[in-house]
Amino acid sequence: MVIETISNYIDLMTFEKALKDNDKKLLVSIPKIDIHNHAVSSCTKSYLKKQGIKLSEEKIDNISSLIEFSRTYLTPLQLDYNGLKILLKGNFENCIKTGVNIVSTEIDYKNCIRTFNSDVNKFINFLKSFKYKNLKILWDLGISRDSYKEEYKSIILELLNTKFFSGIDLTSTENSVPNSKFIDFYKLDNDLGIITKVHAGEQLGADYIKKCINDFKPKMIQHGIHIVENESIMKLAKSKGIIFNVCPTSNVTLGYAPSIKKHPIKKMVEYGLNVTIGTDDLLFFDSDINDEYIKLYKEGTLSIEQLKVIKDFGLNLFK
Repeated sequence: MVIETISNYIDLMTFEKALKDNDKKLLVSIPKIDIHNHAVSSCTKSYLKKQGIKLSEEKIDNISSLIEFSRTYLTPLQLDYNGLKILLKGNFENCIKTGVNIVSTEIDYKNCIRTFNSDVNKFINFLKSFKYKNLKILWDLGISRDSYKEEYKSIILELLNTKFFSGIDLTSTENSVPNSKFIDFYKLDNDLGIITKVHAGEQLGADYIKKCINDFKPKMIQHGIHIVENESIMKLAKSKGIIFNVCPTSNVTLGYAPSIKKHPIKKMVEYGLNVTIGTDDLLFFDSDINDEYIKLYKEGTLSIEQLKVIKDFGLNLFK
């Protein structure tokens, strides 16, 4: 017990020094998780440039520009086996470079259809080929609301029933498709013990978060920042132990939060909600996991103690 207390104290002192000195090299040495990470959009532009891939330098500052960038540059890359491999390799190498020990990353089921001709075994074996000594990869199967069609239901169920995926994540424009279309997937995943995630409460308000909680019974909410608008829904989420995987720079860049300083994560933490910090899409927002911690500290949004609690909570989730 004494040894553990001393270890925690040393860890806090190291963490405090790294944040106060803006010492990213030291911060890299401190174990962290990133469990709000989109697989194909979490490498850096500089990495892709080294691979001979040219991207637009146009600024992404709203959801429309993000979608246009994705369709123009990322979708064609994903259709090619080697292109998809480059995107994923860049993501995981960056995780290691920035001191991420555990990454929970979302890959859309359509990659199986488009890149692997709906061959589930080939798709999963491809994902299994990404192995790193210092990084644990947990794969979430992503379902984009915007592109979902009923004809895809059988292959999604087949993928989930392999039990390869650690989680499921419903992504893209909130409530663009009725939740009823996806309830069967979440029922199956909850029965299988898979980590159920859903993007909610970034674009829409707290009422939509409540709807997703009731419809899907998720273990985690991706973003969920507008929950602070309704205390009764915060109380509901807290009573259910729901975890909110928040990406501050993403929220500010897309206009869903006013600034890092005034980011809703402060109220979420103060209320006692379970929170982790993630990067969302590094390729779009150019802010790695260490940048996120530094910004939240430098802007006075969260204290060093609060940030350490968040860091440790995340790591303990996967012990």
